Amino acid sequence: MTPACPVSCLGLRTVGDLVRLLEEAGRVARLPDEEHPAGLVAHRHPSGVVSLDCPLECLALPGRTVNRLLYYRKSCRTVGDLLRLLQSGELLSIHGIGVGTVADIRRVFLRAGINPDDWKVTDTT
Repeated sequence: MTPACPVSCLGLRTVGDLVRLLEEAGRVARLPDEEHPAGLVAHRHPSGVVSLDCPLECLALPGRTVNRLLYYRKSCRTVGDLLRLLQSGELLSIHGIGVGTVADIRRVFLRAGINPDDWKVTDTT
């Protein structure tokens, strides 16, 4: 990649993708939260811990996966909602989500400090 490459070389298709990239750059640079540009960080984690109440964006899932989840079920908005889908086996019924994507989701949970096999989430619907 060179400076002459189009922005699409970065895998950016939406403003949300750009915001996530900038937020991740701030985390990698270990900037304190108050040094992030105003409006870019919509959700903060006390002590950097992702909880079941956090929005899906906190898991740093690929945009394509988040879009599939949001369009499949409007109620899949939080980490807990996704964990319920994963544990129920319902993820594989979503168009465009296969075994590889489910494995990726499991890895993202583990990177966030959540072992899906250790959590018992009850259905609140």
